[in-house]
Amino acid sequence: MENILSAAEEILGTAVRVERHRDWAIFWCPFHNDASREGEGGHPNFGVNLINGYWKCLRCGATGGSLNALRIKLGQDWKPPVSVMVGTTMPTRPPKPPSQVKMLDEAMSEARSIVQRSPAWSYLAGRGVLPYTALVYGLGYGIPIPRVHREITEAATQSMMVRRDGTWLWAGGVVYADPPTQPTVMNVRYIPEEQLPQGTRKFKPEKNHKTWGNRIQPLGSWRITQSTRTLIVLEGLFDMLITAQKIHQLGREADTVAVYTNGASPAAKMHRWFSEHNEYDYVLLRDPDKAGTEWAQAVSASIRHGGAKVRTLKPPNQLDPDEAILSGWWPSAI
Repeated sequence: MENILSAAEEILGTAVRVERHRDWAIFWCPFHNDASREGEGGHPNFGVNLINGYWKCLRCGATGGSLNALRIKLGQDWKPPVSVMVGTTMPTRPPKPPSQVKMLDEAMSEARSIVQRSPAWSYLAGRGVLPYTALVYGLGYGIPIPRVHREITEAATQSMMVRRDGTWLWAGGVVYADPPTQPTVMNVRYIPEEQLPQGTRKFKPEKNHKTWGNRIQPLGSWRITQSTRTLIVLEGLFDMLITAQKIHQLGREADTVAVYTNGASPAAKMHRWFSEHNEYDYVLLRDPDKAGTEWAQAVSASIRHGGAKVRTLKPPNQLDPDEAILSGWWPSAI
């Protein structure tokens, strides 16, 4: 929910209000400029669903299925509003506290120390992730209540990672910190409930993954070196892990790096990173669904905007990239 809200605000400016009981954020419409009119036009009409990114305007009828679709429709030259007009409703949401995930090295160390004895190890094996890959990327297991110093728990709480009962929201998941030390982003992929010991996770996740921190660049980019020539860009963590694993098996780690955007709606700062790094050749491996198409269009537009070369490839048989690679597919163009 917070990821979609943050991404929407990077596109549209600060939300006028957030209706958490309905999972909607309300904005001024960027298409018919409802912020400029008094009376009937003086009310914000544009809503973004905080669960799936669907957006619509109740006045002009503009609608779309994802924030990527919104970004594409607004175009590269769109700039979010920098202020709210006099006489309009001001945002009622308190400012979000700054993320402190960079202070969570101690918690990640504990998560890594038990990963091979946890449900995460068998889950990773079932997803095709080899031990070498898991160790290179420093994957860990989300302990419900880590044994860490108080200031670490306080940092996690400020980063909105801890429930009121003290349980960490990474409980029962595969945890990835990017970069591995002093991370800017913490990413968890929840292990299915039936694969966990009973009572491990005392809450039901809204989605199968969750992220904390500031996504200012593609995740996995800490592996880029001066010899890197090609970046393979993907949507999700496991797509990246399996692609990186294949790159290692092919002996291509010196010149090729796999990165991911952490979902189909990359943050505005990540789009800026793509447009500013034109020294690489880019290959996008997209998911087979509509969201994957919109993701590829949005990311490739940012890359081309910076002058770099980009190719978009779709794996065969309606498979996600990780599934296709594990089945033996690998694009000959890479």
